Order: sequence, then C-alpha cells, then structure tokens
Amino acid sequence: MQFCIVKITSQLKQTKMKTKTKIFSAVAMLMVVLISNSSLKAQDRVQPTWWFGISGAGNFDFYRGTAQILNNDLTSKYAYTNGFGVAPYMSVFVEYRPDPVWGLMVNLAYDGSRGVFDKSNAPAGYSTSLDAEFDYASFEPSLRIAPFAGKFYIFIGPRLSYNAMQSFSIQSDNEPNTQAQWSNVYGMRLSAQIGMGYEMPLSAPANLTQVDIAPFIAFLPYFGNQPRSVENLTLTTVRAGVAIKIGCGHRAQAVSEVTPVPLEKDVQFSVQAPSSVPGQHIVIETLPLCNYVFFDSGTTTIPARYAILNQNEAAGFTEAQLQDCQKNPGTRSSRQLTMYHNILNIIGDRMRKYPTSKIQLVGSSAGRGIEIGKENAEAVKSYLVNTFGIDGSRIAVEGRNEPLTPSEEPNDTRDFALTRAEDNRVSINSTSPDLMMEVKDNSALCLKPIEVTAMDGSSNNDSKVTLNATGAGETLATWSVDVTDPQGNVEHFGPFTDDQATISGATILGNNTNGNYKIAMTGETKSGHSITKESSFALVREVQPIQTEQRVSILFQFDKSVTVATFDNFLTNTVAPRIYSNSNVVITGYTDIVGTEDYNLNLSSERAQAAQSILQGALAKTNVTGVTYKTSGHGEAGTVFFKYLA
Repeated sequence: MQFCIVKITSQLKQTKMKTKTKIFSAVAMLMVVLISNSSLKAQDRVQPTWWFGISGAGNFDFYRGTAQILNNDLTSKYAYTNGFGVAPYMSVFVEYRPDPVWGLMVNLAYDGSRGVFDKSNAPAGYSTSLDAEFDYASFEPSLRIAPFAGKFYIFIGPRLSYNAMQSFSIQSDNEPNTQAQWSNVYGMRLSAQIGMGYEMPLSAPANLTQVDIAPFIAFLPYFGNQPRSVENLTLTTVRAGVAIKIGCGHRAQAVSEVTPVPLEKDVQFSVQAPSSVPGQHIVIETLPLCNYVFFDSGTTTIPARYAILNQNEAAGFTEAQLQDCQKNPGTRSSRQLTMYHNILNIIGDRMRKYPTSKIQLVGSSAGRGIEIGKENAEAVKSYLVNTFGIDGSRIAVEGRNEPLTPSEEPNDTRDFALTRAEDNRVSINSTSPDLMMEVKDNSALCLKPIEVTAMDGSSNNDSKVTLNATGAGETLATWSVDVTDPQGNVEHFGPFTDDQATISGATILGNNTNGNYKIAMTGETKSGHSITKESSFALVREVQPIQTEQRVSILFQFDKSVTVATFDNFLTNTVAPRIYSNSNVVITGYTDIVGTEDYNLNLSSERAQAAQSILQGALAKTNVTGVTYKTSGHGEAGTVFFKYLA
C-alpha cells in the first residue's frame, strides 16, 4: 500500500586503628602493583601440573567482643574488649594445575592467633592488659583461579582447624601477674578464607624444574572463627606472607612446532560523539488510521500481527488506553504500528460507544475469487460481533475479486509479490461521522485519526554516537561494544558486522545530563581470534525548556498525489490553525518501495507540494503571515511528515 504520512510539529579513631589502617593500605598497594604487572598471557616456559612448597606469613588478628570469664576458676573483675595481635603462620602445601586458569590447593599449617587486650572497664589509674593465644593445626583446601591465565591468582575455600594450644596472661600494675589456660575453647572450627597472590619465577623458563616465589594475602572472616563457646569473642584475620613453590613438568611446545597463524588485517577503532544531545519533550501526535485489514495468502483467518482480544479483554478495552504513550514511548513508527494493529479493537470500541453507527466491510481476495474475499470480510465481522458484541445487522459484508483501487499494476513483474499481497484485504467503510473523518465532498471516507501523548527525543543523526571500526567488515565475523558510564554501570551494544555503527546519544545518557564514558570494542576475527580496542568520549545533554510538540499525519492512496485534496477539510480546519505567523514549515514526502526509485522520488515531491498548496490556500484567508516553507521529496527513504517550527 503506497502511503504518504504528513506530520506537523509545533514547539510549545585511636592509635590502634591507625596501625590497622596502615597495614591494610600497605597490603592493598602491594596487591595493586602485583595485579597491574600481571601478564595476561601464558609464559613460554615449562608448565608443571603439580607444585609443592612451603609458606610463611604473619596473621594480623582482630578480636572483637568481650573476654571476662577466662576459665572455670577465674573470672576477671573487669571485661576486656577488642584485642589486636600478630602471630606466625607456617604451612606445607601441594597445588594441582591441570589448566592455566583453574586448579586446586591444599595447605597443612600451623596457624597461630594472638591478641593483646589493653582496653577494659577498669577504673581510671588501674592499668591492666590481657594477652591471649590460640594456636591451631589447620587443613585448608582451596580452589585456585588465575583469571588471566598468568601470574596473578585468587584462592578461596574452607578451613578446618584443630586447637593445639590455648593460654592467656594478665599483667597488672596493681595485682600479681597471672598465666593460665583458657576454658570452653572450641576443639574444632570450620571457617573460610579468600585471598590472592602473585607468582614470580626464580628459574629459567626452559628448566624442567621450576621455582616460584609468591607473595600472597588472605582474609579470614569472623564467621566460623570464634575461639570459645562462651561470651561473644570473635576473630577476624588478615594474613600476609610469602610462599616458595617447586614444580617439575613438560616443556612448552617449541615455536617451530606451532602451526603459523595467518596474518590478519588490524581493525582501527574510533568514536565520534555529538557536541550535544537534544533533550526529550512531550509530543501530542495525531496518527492516521488505515482502514484496511490485510490477510495472509492461503488463509481467511485474521493474522496474528493484529491485536486479538477475548471477550473479557474487549469488555475493558477503550481507545483511550492507547493514547498515553509516555511510560513506554518507543518511536513514532512503533506508535503508528501499535495503533494500526489495534484497528479492529478501535472500530469495536467506537461502534459500541455510538450504537447508531454502521460499517461496510469489503473483502478482496487478490484474484482468488469473490467467495474468498467475502470470507475475509466475514472473519472481521465475526470478530466484532462475537468479541465486542456489535449487532450483526449494523455490519454489511461484500466480497470482491479485486479491490476497487487495486495496488497491482498490469504487466507488473518487479513488485508483483508486494502488490498482490496488498490486494488480499478488507476495507472498512462507513458514512458515520462518529467513526470517520470529515473529508472534502465525501469523495473518500477515512477513519478518524487517534491522538496520543508521548515523550520523544530527537532522531537527528547529529545526536548519535558513531562507532568506526575500520576493517571490521573484512577481518571480523562480529564485534560489539561495552559502554561504561561515570558511575561504573556497563551497557552492552551489538553485535555489529559492518565497519560503522551508531548508538543513540540519548540512550547512552539515560537519566544523566552529562558524563565521560569509556568504551571497549571486542571483536572475533573470522579465524576465531579475539581483539579488543578501547576509547573514550563525552556526552552533554542540551539544557532546554520543557517543550510540547503537536504532530498531525495523513495518508495517501496507492500511487496518488492529488488525493491529498481529499483531506482539504482536515488540513484547512485542523492543521492550518496550528501554524502561527513567522513559522518555519518543513514538509517532507516519502513513498513505499513499490515502483522505481526515480518514479517514487518524483511522486513524493508531488505529494509534499500538494500538501503545501492546500496549507498556503488556507493560511491566505487568515492573518497568519511570514510563514516559510521548505518542501522536498525523499522517495522510498521512510515515512512522510510535515514539521513546522514557530
């Protein structure tokens, strides 16, 4: 169906805490350095599967809670709280690494814990402290993960520890010192740990025996780590140390034995961002309603692309439900399709609202016989009667072999499939003004348009972010991008296959008014390799007052331009009054893809010129002056619209 759509737009603590902070800061800086220098690729060296070693570390122990009931024979006068101490940790271990990324670690360890409690509720001038020791034999299996298949690794797993020693001493300036054993100490504890390390080779890459030294840090949270079954004492530990590892394995495959990888053309990646992104504004848009229901070949059932309701859904349906599109705005095209796919429900609601209105359904079969055309029309009538409860006597049915105005042209071979499919349809006609739009001399009866309210943004290409991946079409099978906003949120776009792609600047900004964005392009070459490119860009949303636009659209009949005169009353009485003096009116015409490009370009220009003539004639009879027109045709490029700016 060759349409022209016309759219008109108008603008309307304490020292101890400092010590702890220094410890954490030093450890954090060490690990940042290790991670930043981690190789992202496997080394060309002997890669043992089994590793054996020893480790030594310091446990930085943080006690929280209260210690006062020290054993069955001794309860302190005062409660000791929040201790801190450093104790040794030593282990022997074995590692199994069948894969560069994944592996297992098992440690058998002596695990010391100590805490000095110098804080109590003793009165002023009374100096006392508690020195607590809990030593364990520990079994620690862990999952080892080297996320970059390199030197940096992470480990995580449970800890099963057996208490081997528990003692305490109390030192006081006012009373004799005391040394004793704790009571109510857990014999076995099940807890957990998570940590990370960095391996530095000490041997030549070609040696069968490999030796590594690995600084590491681990965190042992308090849960499962309580030393006693009385009171509420808990223990959190930060462990920092060094491991020495020895492994013996096979040599890596010599370079000469590796199958050469064909050289691939590099991909150059860059980003072009607009200087600003237009803000959104409210749009009150009048969308035309095509009075045709198109059927699929070989069936007389209403196609599933139309919105089909059951009786309960129809009972609660009103045309007004479709008119507020602000929560799910979409695009103008998507809004237009939503209205059209609800055409039968809109007709049903209008006939239910106006009980004296009547319609005629003219079914056509695209040359397959009058009876099939009539069956198409009967299917539409059946839906209105059975779903919306419309009296069947208000609906006349007629069958035809071809429509009165067929889309199919004699001797057409290029667009036969398109035009033939358009002629398999049902036309909805009526003389009721409650259903139809007033047109000139009633020469053509058109369904009343529907008015919607939506939030809309600029579709101008100048507001899009352009991604240039030069060489992608030749080298890459697909590529995509991840965009990271200033808050660290990542949004994925793609996949793409061409050398260039665009993303809406408004989509990237979201609710932000501006920001600096990081973008990472990841592509897969046609030979199966991966490449990554990075860049950055900035976006700013224009600071604009809230604007309200009004748009009005009309439809053309197939292959016609002069039929815009049919809408003389509508353009004169509805559209023209919305144009004010000194407005800039932009009228752009389009067609569908039936016919040659040259023919359609000329037809779109004629349609736009015809619409301008009617508007000029209407405005000449008013006091509106200084209106400037920019009228052109774009052929098959898309839809047709008017746009005027005050």
